[in-house]
Amino acid sequence: MDTQLKQPKIRSVKFNVVMNTILTTSTFLFPLITVPYVSRVLGPDNNGIVSWAFTFVGYFSLVALLGFNMYGTRECAKLRDDRERLSAVVQELLVILICSTTIVYIAFIAFVFALPRTRDELPLMFIVGTSIWLSACGAEWFYRSIEQYEYITVRNILFKIASIVLLFIFVHRTNDYPAYAAVTVLGTTGSNILNILRLRSFVTFSRHRPMRIRRHFKPMFAFSVSSITAGMYGQIDMLLLGFFSSNYALGLYQLVFKIRNICTGVGGSVTGVMLPRLSYYEAQEGHDHTTRLMAKNFNFLLMLGLAIIAALVICADPLIMILGGGDYLPGNAALRIGAPLVLLGSIGSMQSQYMVASDQEKTYTYTNVVGLVIAIVLECILIPLWGIDGAALGLVLTELSVYCIRTYILRDFMKQVRRYTDYGKIVLAWVVAFLLAAGVYYLIRTWNPFAQIILTALVFCGADGGILMLTKESFLTAMVKRKR
Repeated sequence: MDTQLKQPKIRSVKFNVVMNTILTTSTFLFPLITVPYVSRVLGPDNNGIVSWAFTFVGYFSLVALLGFNMYGTRECAKLRDDRERLSAVVQELLVILICSTTIVYIAFIAFVFALPRTRDELPLMFIVGTSIWLSACGAEWFYRSIEQYEYITVRNILFKIASIVLLFIFVHRTNDYPAYAAVTVLGTTGSNILNILRLRSFVTFSRHRPMRIRRHFKPMFAFSVSSITAGMYGQIDMLLLGFFSSNYALGLYQLVFKIRNICTGVGGSVTGVMLPRLSYYEAQEGHDHTTRLMAKNFNFLLMLGLAIIAALVICADPLIMILGGGDYLPGNAALRIGAPLVLLGSIGSMQSQYMVASDQEKTYTYTNVVGLVIAIVLECILIPLWGIDGAALGLVLTELSVYCIRTYILRDFMKQVRRYTDYGKIVLAWVVAFLLAAGVYYLIRTWNPFAQIILTALVFCGADGGILMLTKESFLTAMVKRKR
């Protein structure tokens, strides 16, 4: 049977980043089609309750997954050249996931009937609740471990296209928000069904194979706690806002939340492909390879993250007008306040990837637990004081605190990484480009929103890129030389 199995083709990191960038770009482009339509059709109130429902259900999905997005990826990446051992691990992990998802789904049903806010929206909650099964049992971690980013990208794009078609067919009125939720579930997690069906192409399943499930419990515990806590504090602003504020406030903030997540996902196209390769380098190639790879990505993330922050701060109003309309403009301050999360989240993710790849998952767990505690305290203080602006500020302060903690813990490694980075040149170029772009935006602030964004972006990119080339920033210079 082993001879019939496919041998996964391991591509270069550059190819994987390109594939993940295409996937991330689709995650950016498709909302540009759907968000303006849905925002205007459903309105802030119904948009807010749907977004809150996905946030609420997302917490149960986090628990059901038990940190497998990192633990499963790392363990399978280490064994990808040994098909029999890989098959055994995948089979054991799937059994654990099925059991955990069953328990979590029962708890989800109990909470839905117990809480007044969820009990008032039973059809919506059960529609969104199907994503618990689809997220947990989709084995996305396996395909990332064998670096099948081409398959992941094509599959996701096809399902997103299908969901857009269904959106325009079934969502026409304000009360069509349950249909919108169903279409969203299909577009985000429906493709995971194909993952399970395709598993037999790469691994074998056998009832006679000895199952050593207990060996995963101890190492998996740290990943479970860290993944759950990281996911919780990453969305705690949206969750607690639902308990402290109205559906209208949720509706305003959900658009801010979506814009921010789209932008954060751009950086995630880089960090998302790093764990398998970092794990492989740490196990096979040596620490210097890891250091150089991290340095290149830190350079890139800093340039990209600062550029996105500039876009969100300068062009908050036209972005909201295009994606949501005038009804959502009161959320512009929250969008600007939350802009640093794009950079902090991406760099924090890279630090997390290194911790996991270098077997420091316990330390990673501790930082996430601390982050969750900080987030809950700050959000409970700031949301009642300043509403959606307080929710955004609380999460920024949380991410900044966690970044400082991780940087201190990894201080020796970060010193090695800094030898290959050009932070000073990148920040200098950004400051000059930001001031120029902000000046241009002020002069054209009454123009069409599309024209405002395009012209401001051209000025910023021209100034930023020009200064980086003049100062011979290492990453950008190396990319230009390769093209030549």
